[in-house]
Amino acid sequence: MRILVALLVALGLAAPAPAQLKKERLPELGLPTFYRPRHFEIIPLQPGTEYKILYLRELPAAERGRKIEPRAFRPDLNVVRLEKRAAVTGTGKQDEGPKVFSLSTWIEHERAFSGWKAELVGPGKKDRDFLTHVFELTGPPAEGKSLEMRGYAYVWETPGYFYCLVGRCAKDDYDEMEELWQDVGEKMKVAEPETSERDAKRLERMYRDSNLPHIPYRIKVREAMIGDWQAEDTENYIVVFNTPDEPLVRKVLRDLETIRESYIELFPPAKEIEAISTVRICANRDEYISYGGHPLSAGYWNSRLEELVLYDAQKQEKGERPDDSDTFVVLYHEAFHQYIHYSTGELPPHSWFNEGYGDYFSGAVIRNGKVRKIGVNPWRCGLIQAVIEGKFSFEPVPWKDIIEYSQGQYYTNAGPKYAQGWSMIYFLLHAPVVKKHPEWEAILPTYFETLKAEYAKQLEELGEHPAPEKKAGAGQLAREAALKAAFADVDLEEIHGEWATFTLTLEDPRK
Repeated sequence: MRILVALLVALGLAAPAPAQLKKERLPELGLPTFYRPRHFEIIPLQPGTEYKILYLRELPAAERGRKIEPRAFRPDLNVVRLEKRAAVTGTGKQDEGPKVFSLSTWIEHERAFSGWKAELVGPGKKDRDFLTHVFELTGPPAEGKSLEMRGYAYVWETPGYFYCLVGRCAKDDYDEMEELWQDVGEKMKVAEPETSERDAKRLERMYRDSNLPHIPYRIKVREAMIGDWQAEDTENYIVVFNTPDEPLVRKVLRDLETIRESYIELFPPAKEIEAISTVRICANRDEYISYGGHPLSAGYWNSRLEELVLYDAQKQEKGERPDDSDTFVVLYHEAFHQYIHYSTGELPPHSWFNEGYGDYFSGAVIRNGKVRKIGVNPWRCGLIQAVIEGKFSFEPVPWKDIIEYSQGQYYTNAGPKYAQGWSMIYFLLHAPVVKKHPEWEAILPTYFETLKAEYAKQLEELGEHPAPEKKAGAGQLAREAALKAAFADVDLEEIHGEWATFTLTLEDPRK
């Protein structure tokens, strides 16, 4: 490719496009010098990510220039660090060591590169200290697209590690990307990762006089931040964010603690909650999806990583001020999942209860540090009313069925079921007819209290450190017991009819 460009230049037919690279210093990653393509953004890695130390993705066409056409697949770059040798124990014997120790084994290990193959094409730029290698990659069509894919890898070999720069793009973009990625690979410098004692001490000093709980966890979160990401602390959360909208961040910080008080009031925890969780606010929907969010979602709670993720969903129309209401619809929903996870002893309730209550809290109106009211959810009301009125090919799910749905059943054709779950909770808490049926009023508190008590009982019988399958079985028994107790005296056909009638009387906030 470069020979062709040079020839065209010599003939006066083309001018080389200089690689637009920005120098970064990332010694803590083993990259004392890294040149980032200016039209690529750094995406934070999820906690616990193995091997990958840096991930970048090309900006959308709209952010790269007015007249640039969108690509069929937005190119991305991975920087991977792999240990070359098996670990040595204190006894001098070698452990099994890492399962991933070469570019080929990483490709086999990495889900995003499933089905890809790497072929060595030759050495990279000569270096007096390290060996370098260049690979070309071929992959299956991009997920959900009949699009031929190509890849490039530049590998640095140090005494202890392989550093691999691995890029992916559509075949039609490969020549352009190969030249760019070759520049990045040849210019980058690698070394043993540096542990920054200065940064660690700075963070320790920052928290020295703080009364906040779990300082080591907060320091760990801050140490993992990269690029323009910042963090702020509250009593029960650490919020990391990549948005310049300071008023939005301040409101998130205030509202998290405010709405948590409402969660506690309605759902007293089985035991004191000591965990501190991360709340991550991505700059926009694109960054959110690149980080791991599902394209059809606006936020999620990852219990394994103890992280709530959403994005700055504010919208700007000409002549109107930004509207960030959708950001808070998501925040109040996902923060409920985060809280209920710990409140029940880390057991998710049935989806109608869990997702329904999450959507219920999405209607919260918070002013001056207080939840003033819980209003109608603007995302769900119109949809469930249309379903009840028969304006879609699907019908409301009978209460006798939806209360038993597994998460998988609930997520299939999820939109109407989320809307129904929200309206069921709203009905049980606000419909005047519910007060005429004491057994209906008791459904929600009975379900929650039975779930907590039964799960604690099951875990106690299993003893310390139960096997995961036994713990999962205990959770299923607890959910079944909670459902049985909550609906023991309820006529499910009658309540379904009253729910439908009440739901049609609600005023849709978005009309």
